[in-house]
Amino acid sequence: MLPEMRYVENELLPMLRERAPKIKENVQKQLRQWNGEKGVCNLLLRVGSVPEAAMLPDYDMYEIHYDPEKMFISELKSALSAAMANGDSVPSVRANVGCGALCTLYGGLSQTFYPDKMPWLLKHLTEEQLTELTVESLEESPEFKAGLEQMRFMKEMLEGTGIEVYPMDLQGPIDMAHLLMGDEFFYAVYDDPELVHKVLEMALAADIYGMEKCLEIIAPTDHVCHYNSLVLPAEKPLKVSEDTSTLLCEEHLNEYMKPYTERLLAHFGGGYIHYCGDNKHLLKLVPTVANNLGLNFGNPERHDPKTVLDDLAEVGLCYYGSFPSLSAVELARLARREDGRYNCFVQAGCPIDEQQRFIEEFNNALL
Repeated sequence: MLPEMRYVENELLPMLRERAPKIKENVQKQLRQWNGEKGVCNLLLRVGSVPEAAMLPDYDMYEIHYDPEKMFISELKSALSAAMANGDSVPSVRANVGCGALCTLYGGLSQTFYPDKMPWLLKHLTEEQLTELTVESLEESPEFKAGLEQMRFMKEMLEGTGIEVYPMDLQGPIDMAHLLMGDEFFYAVYDDPELVHKVLEMALAADIYGMEKCLEIIAPTDHVCHYNSLVLPAEKPLKVSEDTSTLLCEEHLNEYMKPYTERLLAHFGGGYIHYCGDNKHLLKLVPTVANNLGLNFGNPERHDPKTVLDDLAEVGLCYYGSFPSLSAVELARLARREDGRYNCFVQAGCPIDEQQRFIEEFNNALL
């Protein structure tokens, strides 16, 4: 047992269990906003310099993949900035196994691990291997099995604390196909559409299998956590990454991205879409994707907040995150619709000794 586990078990977890009722309240408040209740706007606050976090050591990205306790400590340390905040955040942890973990369900693929950055899939499947691939080729890899075991360990350790486990990283079918094929994907969308559609089918099957296994462990009641602040309704539990989709033209977004992402969302009931970068065609397409709840940007600085919120509001979708050009108060006011609803979950951070003033200013601005 790692020495810090004694501090976690004897002091930290009991303290977190005392805070659990407030976290349960936060869950219900977030669900009310997702359900469109008027006058509800969630401040997903994270606080800095948490003393409890300072008691836990830092482990690098390489070593956490080979030790469930180190993975747990690393994730818990990050979650504390939401767990110790007094806003509307819901803290959570995950098996941080990298965005290529579900790709390892095929073809003996494995990721490369680094001490200072996330794992990455350096080797891809050849055209011949892809041609021979079938859904029956899918089998649980050592990486994926390790991730499931880490999820089980975290869930057991955190029982009763209000901190929950959320799914492994879910890349949308386009991102998965890119990972499986490498950059040959970008040639194939022009030269071999049949192969691309086949790989997208395989990617979709891996996404569904992986998420079903994650949700079996999570066993959601009315919600599923995501990213240390947000919860989603259990009937719409997915966060789908569309980073590679930002590199596609409008024609290919409609041919390759939309139908497979819609099938993924439909299988689980729905969820929200995330992407880094900027693509005006993708931004226009996202509100039309069936069973999509909302949008999150990895590069919000590239987007106009009012345009994004207005376009999402037209079809009843929410934005989750922040915009560097706006304060939390300004973003909340901009998200207020004429009917009294808010279509933004406002993400913000502040020093721990300033959080009460921060929250009061935010709440007063909503009156």
